[in-house]
Amino acid sequence: MKKHLLLICGLLVAMTLAGNTIGAQTKTPANSCIKCHGDARKMSELGYPEFAMDPEAVERQTGMPASCEMCHLGNPSDCTVDGAHKGLLGLIVVLKKGQVAVPRMEMGGKDRRSIRSLKPRGCFAGSALFPKTEKNGKLVPDPKIAGLQWHDKNPGTISFNPGIARITCGLCHPAEVKSYMHSTMAQTSNMRQYVTWFSPPGPHSCGLWTAGKTMPDNEHFTLRNMREYNAVSTAPINRRQAFANQRNCDTCHAGCLDCHYTPFNGKAVGENGKPNAAGVHTFSFSPPVLSCMGGGRALMCHAPLERRRGDGFMKGAFARKAVADPDDPNSKKYIDTPDAHYAAGITCVDCHLRNRKTGGMGDLIRNPEPSRCAGCHEREVIAHGRGVHKNLSCEACHTPLVAGYAFNFWAPGTRFGIKTPLDRHQFYNANAMTPILIRNRDGQWDPFHIVPHIASNVKREEVRLSGRLIFRSRPDVNMERHYPSSDAFAVTGVYESGGDEGAVMAWLNVDRVAHAITKSRGCDSCHGAGGAQRVPVDYKWMSHPGAAYRDVLDGHYTIEADGKGLRIEDITGDDGKTAPAGLKPLEGKWDLHGDFSIPAIKDKKEYEKKKRRYEQILKTGGQYHF
Repeated sequence: MKKHLLLICGLLVAMTLAGNTIGAQTKTPANSCIKCHGDARKMSELGYPEFAMDPEAVERQTGMPASCEMCHLGNPSDCTVDGAHKGLLGLIVVLKKGQVAVPRMEMGGKDRRSIRSLKPRGCFAGSALFPKTEKNGKLVPDPKIAGLQWHDKNPGTISFNPGIARITCGLCHPAEVKSYMHSTMAQTSNMRQYVTWFSPPGPHSCGLWTAGKTMPDNEHFTLRNMREYNAVSTAPINRRQAFANQRNCDTCHAGCLDCHYTPFNGKAVGENGKPNAAGVHTFSFSPPVLSCMGGGRALMCHAPLERRRGDGFMKGAFARKAVADPDDPNSKKYIDTPDAHYAAGITCVDCHLRNRKTGGMGDLIRNPEPSRCAGCHEREVIAHGRGVHKNLSCEACHTPLVAGYAFNFWAPGTRFGIKTPLDRHQFYNANAMTPILIRNRDGQWDPFHIVPHIASNVKREEVRLSGRLIFRSRPDVNMERHYPSSDAFAVTGVYESGGDEGAVMAWLNVDRVAHAITKSRGCDSCHGAGGAQRVPVDYKWMSHPGAAYRDVLDGHYTIEADGKGLRIEDITGDDGKTAPAGLKPLEGKWDLHGDFSIPAIKDKKEYEKKKRRYEQILKTGGQYHF
């Protein structure tokens, strides 16, 4: 803190000598930024009334003593429009076609008007800042735009730009920027290891990183990843396809502003603990939950995880991947009930603390320590550690329902307006269902969302069936990551499609779920079937252009986990009887042998006695500890 104060004081002295202090800006505009943007009439005459800024209001919103050029660069000593804006940093717009990013000022016509000003519109927080245009008298998302990015990203790669961070945020926060450079969040070190379906970490639901980036500032793509992928694929991708796919991945991976810049956040609090004013320049010292979900610009960052894993934290419209079946009360219950912690006002970083060992910015602990849980649930944590369920995680009981993806098909299609053999068909959504309980490597029972996947056009000789559940960290896979992962996968089958998909690899994505915490699931949901777990899944195709995989629309399958293995069975289409032709070759291919059964009850009388006692206490609103 002392170091930061000294740096800020030094900056202010230097700016004072140049006649350019914050105070000078407020009282007597000394540069072209304030001279123009501080004059509402002038900005209206220039045709940009939305860019009129009150310097005092900006300072109240940021909570920081920073001049315009310290964040936005540009040339404030030049009084011409072009000269003053040379090298200016500002909002970046990501276009769907080709997944190309352009500065907002380069947008034209109707699309320019849709993003003319940055202000919340609409009732869904997840897309409140998304560019909108008018259609039939209503505001709708601009169909040409995929999302927005803040100015610490590279427009060419849509990746975090460390060089920009150093000369903007780093002016006042050099230690934080330096440590953030080495974090998983900035370096994306986990995901960039997924280059082919056969890379050491195994296949991944989000897909592959098909382009590397030049260091140190991630400004340009390299062809190395594309060449590695093409070496083990029967349908090579070209550089345009590879780069568009990589830009899509990069939109979710964060820079400084993704977490701390929170426009229009009325609850923002600065580093001094005092509230910041709400507005387009609002910053939050502690990132709010919405920042982790994309900040209202689009469903990115951790929002896709809510839908993939199905363990929604915020729920509501964020959980629309769940099938809101009016005949299934669980569906509505799932969507309408947020995680108990979110409902209590707890944020992501209240539980996922900074790693004490490194102290690094952005180095957040993946699995909160039990002591963190005990801070609010001390009695429960102690009782749990002594009870018969001590080998179960809290979420194993308290995440009673999950929803999300029902399938992921990586097959030929059109992605970002480009025909490609590597397209993700993920618009198949599952009903709200009970998660499967599986032992992790430490013997603890955790809840998992099981999703069947395929990857097409693989070289058959490269496929190696897993034979067991493989967890996504060492010693199971040779993967560099800061923390052990309980996520897992299993390659379970391969077949020849006989069409444009070549050889097809079948695999199960096994994601550990940790949110959607509400009241506990019932005893019989684990112990009612003699150790077997049988979870019915209704899947629906969300009407989305190009999303359907051949003839696969609506249907049903069952996830089985018992003493014989973990598998997908009873695959049917919308007739409820036969499998669609597109899934027929996959019958029996999503089948992993092994013992996935829940231990049998030894004393059934004692079990029934405890179950009745438990149910009785729940009715009265009490708590019961086994």
